Formats: sequence, structure tokens, C-alpha cells
Amino acid sequence: MEDWISRTELQRDWISLVFLFNFILLAVLRSKHPRQFKTFIRFIDPKLYFKVYGKDDSLIQSFTVLGTVFLLINLCLGVFYCLTFFEFGSSSFSFFSTLLIHIVGMILVRFVFLKTCCKLLEIDGFSEIFIFKTLSYQIQISILSFILFLFYEFSYPAQEFLLLIIIVITGLYLLSQLSLYREYWSVFKYNLLYLILYLCTFKLAPWILLYSTLK
Repeated sequence: MEDWISRTELQRDWISLVFLFNFILLAVLRSKHPRQFKTFIRFIDPKLYFKVYGKDDSLIQSFTVLGTVFLLINLCLGVFYCLTFFEFGSSSFSFFSTLLIHIVGMILVRFVFLKTCCKLLEIDGFSEIFIFKTLSYQIQISILSFILFLFYEFSYPAQEFLLLIIIVITGLYLLSQLSLYREYWSVFKYNLLYLILYLCTFKLAPWILLYSTLK
């Protein structure tokens, strides 16, 4: 019995390293960009961050790139917890790595297609601002999800708490997206067909493809 418990704990040691890596990544983000990070984590007033840092010539800055890496790992953790919660996949590192590879590949392909379509539609400037704000909101949510997942993994590993985390994170994501579409409704309302195609092609289709690939 003791051997079985020891083997189970060893098999889950890898997830501690994932949390450690993300904690280090967050610390690097804080140390390299202290002023920007301080403004960024003011979740109550995100407009201040966009007002100060949304006018850069290159909106996809090093801060956003590091934050996106942090976001991708937390996104993978969230998908991993969801799938294992519904007993779709195993709680092994190999399954987590497979998820991470698929998710990173899917995001990169989606980003390339999105940039190409925006270039063809001659809305490059708008797309850059929209992507910058979308990533910023999602990175902010990922910081909260990191804290909640950390608490779930090491302090309160109850299935009900995990379900609550999933609901909260999903709700915050939907609210952030609705906020963005409301802000840019003056642009979208004249291009409803493109908006529907964007939502179907770049938001829903990749996740359906990921599900079918893993299945």
C-alpha cells in the first residue's frame, strides 16, 4: 500500500515543476517590467494599462510575449484539469505534454491565419490593437487562474472547487470578450459576416479540431 502511494506521488511530481516554472516566469515578468507589471495587475482599471502601453509602435512587446508563454502553460493546465475531471485523459506528464504541443501549434496556426486574413482585408492596424487587448485580458485572467490552480493542487484538491474554478475562469473570459466586442461594435456591426466567420473559424473550430485529434 505504501509503495502504491509513493508511486502515485512521484507520478504527480512533474506538475510541481510546471507550477515552479510558471512562478519563475511570473517573477521574471515582474523584475524585467516592474512599472508595466504594476499597472497591468490593476484588474479593476484595465483602461489605464491600455492608455499607457497601447500606443507603442510595436504593440506585441516583450512583456506581452513573456505573458503569452505564461498564458499558454496556464491554458494547458486548465484544459488538462478539465479533461481529467471528466475522465477524458490520464493525469500523466505525457498527456500534459501532448496537450501543450497541440495547443501551442493550434494557437500559432490561428495567429498566422488571423494576421493573413486581416492583411487581406486591410485592417492590420485594427487587428494589432484587438490582438493586444485580447492577449492582455487573457494574461490577466491567467494570473488569477494560476493562483486558483495552485491552491487547488496543493491545498484544497476537491472536485467541487475545481468545477468552481472552471466556471469562474470561463465566465471572466466570456465577459472580457463581450467587453471587447462592445468596445469595437462600431467596427463589427458593418462586418457581421466577417465577425461570424471569425468566431466560427478562429474561436470554435480550433478547439473542435483539438478535441477530435485527441479523441
